Amino acid sequence: MDKKYYNLITVFLLSLLLYSGIYSVFVLGDDPPSQGLLFNGHTFSENYWDIMVSNNSNWDHPDVDPMVSWLNNTWNVKWIKEDNFEMGMFAFMNKTQWDMGEENLFTSPAQMWWQHAHIAGSEIIVATMHSAWYGFGDHNHNRVYDEGTEELNPYFFMGANTQDVRDTNLTSNPKTTAYPMTRSVSGPIVTYNWGYKYENIIFFVPNINRTSPTPYFNWGFNYSDPGTYVEGSHHIGNMTYFEYLYTLEVDTSTGVSTLYQDYETGEIDSMVYRDDPMDDWAFASYPDDHWVPEDFAMCLGTYSFIWAGQDWALSHLGGEINRTIHESGLSIVETYLGGVHAFDFRFSQKPVYTLTNKSNLVTGSYNVSYECLDVVHDSEFINLVSGMTELVGEFGRLIVGYAINQTNTFVHGIPMEDAYNQTNPQNMAAFFVSCYPEYGAYGGGGLSHDPVFVMYFTTSKEIPGFPLFVILSSMSIGISIVIIISAKKRKDI
Repeated sequence: MDKKYYNLITVFLLSLLLYSGIYSVFVLGDDPPSQGLLFNGHTFSENYWDIMVSNNSNWDHPDVDPMVSWLNNTWNVKWIKEDNFEMGMFAFMNKTQWDMGEENLFTSPAQMWWQHAHIAGSEIIVATMHSAWYGFGDHNHNRVYDEGTEELNPYFFMGANTQDVRDTNLTSNPKTTAYPMTRSVSGPIVTYNWGYKYENIIFFVPNINRTSPTPYFNWGFNYSDPGTYVEGSHHIGNMTYFEYLYTLEVDTSTGVSTLYQDYETGEIDSMVYRDDPMDDWAFASYPDDHWVPEDFAMCLGTYSFIWAGQDWALSHLGGEINRTIHESGLSIVETYLGGVHAFDFRFSQKPVYTLTNKSNLVTGSYNVSYECLDVVHDSEFINLVSGMTELVGEFGRLIVGYAINQTNTFVHGIPMEDAYNQTNPQNMAAFFVSCYPEYGAYGGGGLSHDPVFVMYFTTSKEIPGFPLFVILSSMSIGISIVIIISAKKRKDI
C-alpha cells in the first residue's frame, strides 16, 4: 500500500501561515496515526466526546502543507455513537499569528459534520461543510440568480484584526465560542445539543468583472491568499455574529436520527466601500446606495458527498436529481440505497425564514427559495462563490477520509487514500442553493433559518461486514449550497 501517511488538523486558509518559521513535523509510518494520538486519547468506539484540538502535529498529507494545516490553529471536534448510528463534527475556532511584533487572530464560521449508519445490509456515510455565501441583485424578483443580467457578489467571511483591515477604518474583534455538547435520554430517544457562535466576522466582497460571459475576480482577489482580501474587494463589512445551534434526536427503537440545524445571523453593523482600487475607503450608511441594495438576495450553501455500499439514487417530487439538473422549487431530496430510504435533505420541513429590519427592528417571515444547479455546466460559477473549498477543503477531506477509513466495516475496508480521493469536490453531482430574497429589503438585518437532515439506520448491535460497491459522502461549505456525488459509479474494494 503505497500511501503517504495522513496528518489531520486544520487546513485553514491556505496562506494564513505564509510567514517565516521552522517547525518540525512528527512523521509516523505508512499507516494513519491512532485515534487516541489524534483526539487527545479518545477513540471512535466511545459513546460521545467533545474536545478541543490545538497544534496537533501528528497529521500529514502530501496535499496539505503542515505550516497551514495545524500550526497555531484550534478546532473543536465532537463525536456521537448510538447503536448503528455515528456522527462526528469539527468547527474552526481560531488561528493566531505574529506579524511585525503583533499577534493577529483569524476566525471564520467553517464547520463540517458527517454521519455514518448501517441500513439494508449496507453502510452509508454523509457529511456537510459550511462556508459559502453569495448575493445577487434580484431585479426581476423571480427569487433566482439570472446569469448575465443580475449582479453577482460573493461574500467571503473571515474575521480578522489585521492592520490592513484596520486601515480601512473598520474595527473588528473576532471571537468564537463553542457551546459544550449535552446528552439526555428519554426512553428510546437520545438527544444531543451543542452550538457555535462567531462574533464580529469581517466579510469581503470581491470586485468582479461582469463584462465577461463568466464573471471573474477583477482586482486580484484570491481565496487562497489573505494578502489579496482587502486590495481585491470593493466592499468590506462587519457581521455582528453567526450562531449555529444543533439538536440531534436519535430514536434507537425506530432507527431514525434527525438533525436540526438552527442558523442565525445578526445585522451588518458597519461597511466601507470604494469604486476604484485607487480610491480611499469610505463608510457606507444604511440606506444609501453603497449599503446592501434593496433588491439584494442572500444565498447560503452546503457541499455533499455520500458513500454507500449499494447502488443509490437521489430524487425529489419532480423526479431524479443528477449532475445536469437545474431546477427551482425543491422541497425535499431523498436518498435511496437499493430502493431503501436512507437519508433526507428536508427543505420543506423548515420552508420559512425570518428577517429583522435593520431600521425599525420589525421581524418578517418569508419562504426560502431552493434550487438545484447544473454542476457540469455551472462549475465555474460554483467555484467562484465557493471560497471555503480552497481554504478548508483539504482538511475536510482529510478528517472525513480518516473517519471513513477507521469506522467502516466493509469486508476489505476502505484504504485511506481511496477515502480521501473520493471526497474531491470535482465529484459533486448536485448543487442546492438556499436563497433568502428579502435580505436587501431588510437592510442586511438579522436572519434566522433551520434546515433539517434525517438519516435512517438498522437497529441492531451486530454489524456484519459488507463488500463495498458504490461510495457516496457529504461535505459542506458555508451556507446552504448542497452538493452530492453522482451515483452509478461502481468500484469493488
